Amino acid sequence: MGWRQTLVWLHRDLGFFGLGLTVVYAVSGVAVNHREHWDYNHAVTRTVHEVGRPAVLLGGGAGTDGELARARQAELVTSLSRALGRAEAPRKAFWRAPDRLGLFYADGETDVVDYTPSRGTAEWTRKTPRPVLREFNMLHLNERRQAWTYVADGYALVLLFLGVSGVLIVKGPKGLRGRGGMLAVAGVLVPLLALWLG
Repeated sequence: MGWRQTLVWLHRDLGFFGLGLTVVYAVSGVAVNHREHWDYNHAVTRTVHEVGRPAVLLGGGAGTDGELARARQAELVTSLSRALGRAEAPRKAFWRAPDRLGLFYADGETDVVDYTPSRGTAEWTRKTPRPVLREFNMLHLNERRQAWTYVADGYALVLLFLGVSGVLIVKGPKGLRGRGGMLAVAGVLVPLLALWLG
């Protein structure tokens, strides 16, 4: 068996072997590339509820809505949870802005209520993991580290081999000395052009 036949054999088998990882990295790559347009790990649901101003929630009291909200914050948080039908108390609550009280019911920003005293409204934001895509992203971004780092490195070497072997396998006018060579140069120029235009 000559070297070209050996390359064909390896190119074919490694192409089949890398199919699963290629799907993971391709799907996740598109998702992560558009991070400014969406939360690629979570589906986000936002609902706005009319719950009333602090004086209403607290059953009256002296002062402006903002003064009442700060002076009786613990009571206000309890009343807000009750008004939203939440049986559990938030893990923490603090002022995210002068007119924005945040109630955090879970880790991070996955279950948050933002209350605006001046309007008497509460915006409830819930984030749920996107099935399959969340796991793909976790692998692509190497969030697990440890052994997966070596798997990702191995896959990168497989891709490098597939690219180089694919160029060497084809001969004649469609190979490296003909159309294939022009396409290879164009492929190299694309990232260089992107960096230059940067």
